[in-house]
Amino acid sequence: HYYITNNLSGMVCLGDTANIVYATSLSSHFPAFCLLKSRQNKLFSSTGSFPQEIVLHFKGHVLNLLTLHISSSYIKTISLFKSVKDKPNSWEPMKTYMFDDDCVQMQRNSLDLQAVTATYLKIVIGAGFSNFVAVYDLDIKSKTVTSSL
Repeated sequence: HYYITNNLSGMVCLGDTANIVYATSLSSHFPAFCLLKSRQNKLFSSTGSFPQEIVLHFKGHVLNLLTLHISSSYIKTISLFKSVKDKPNSWEPMKTYMFDDDCVQMQRNSLDLQAVTATYLKIVIGAGFSNFVAVYDLDIKSKTVTSSL
């Protein structure tokens, strides 16, 4: 499930604040849009090739992104990119993270985003410990800079 937390408003379903404008995996059983809806037992799963990309648009909001919490399985490397443009055609790299292999339990990672400003966030899963990876939950802690572009 995908949530955004603003400094005063608490948890809000990110489906109201963001949408997925691009995803490389087009699985009909485990689509990327499941990350935007509070749906139990749903997840995003890759289709078996790397890299896998998910691009999020914050629907007219400019946000200071503070922390990304991600629950996943079999992700080895993940890279984050941001854009402050009105269209996602120019990307600035943020950081690449290496996750530990934990084939027994779900991977739970908190990534410090250092209050970067963004209107789009691109999540690139560069490699996995398996042919398929899964993302169960995403939680972005942020502060709203502006409400419209």
